[in-house]
Amino acid sequence: MIDREAAPAESQPIAAPLVLVFIAAAHLAYVLWVDLRGLPVLLPAFASSLVLGVGYAVSAWLCRRERGFPLAVNLIIGEDLGVLAVGLILGYPWADYLRPGSVAIIALQLAFAFAEIWRRQEAGRPIVPATRLAWFVLLYMLVFAGYAIFEPQGLWNLGTAEGL
Repeated sequence: MIDREAAPAESQPIAAPLVLVFIAAAHLAYVLWVDLRGLPVLLPAFASSLVLGVGYAVSAWLCRRERGFPLAVNLIIGEDLGVLAVGLILGYPWADYLRPGSVAIIALQLAFAFAEIWRRQEAGRPIVPATRLAWFVLLYMLVFAGYAIFEPQGLWNLGTAEGL
C-alpha cells in the first residue's frame, strides 16, 4: 500500500499557466495595441483576438490541472501559421494588422515553452514536446523577422488598410 503522506507532494504548475494568462491578456487587449501603434481596427482581427484570448485563458486553466499543454500548443502553432499565411498572402502590413502585439506574444510563447521544459525536467517527465514547441517558436520568430524586414508584397496585394 502506498503511504500518500510519505510520498513527496508534487506542486501544481504556476509559471506556464501564468504565461498563458499573459498571452490571453495580450490578445484581449487588441484595441489597446491598435491604439498604441496607430493601426486600423479591423473587425475580423478583433474577433480572432477575442477567440484566441479566450482559448488561451481556457488553456491556462487546464494547464493548471496539467491538461492544457496540447491545447496551448495547438493554439500557438495555429495562430502563428495563420498570421504568417495571411501576411504572406495579403502582403506586408497585414500580419501586423491581424496581430498588432506580435513581438510581445511571440516572446510570451517562447517563455511558455521554456517554463514547460523546466517543469517537465524537474518532474522527471520527457521534455521533447516542449522542446519541439520552443524550436517551432524560434523558427517562427526568425521567419516573422524576415517578413518584417523584407516587407513582401504578397500574392494578393491589398495594400494598406487605410481605406477600410
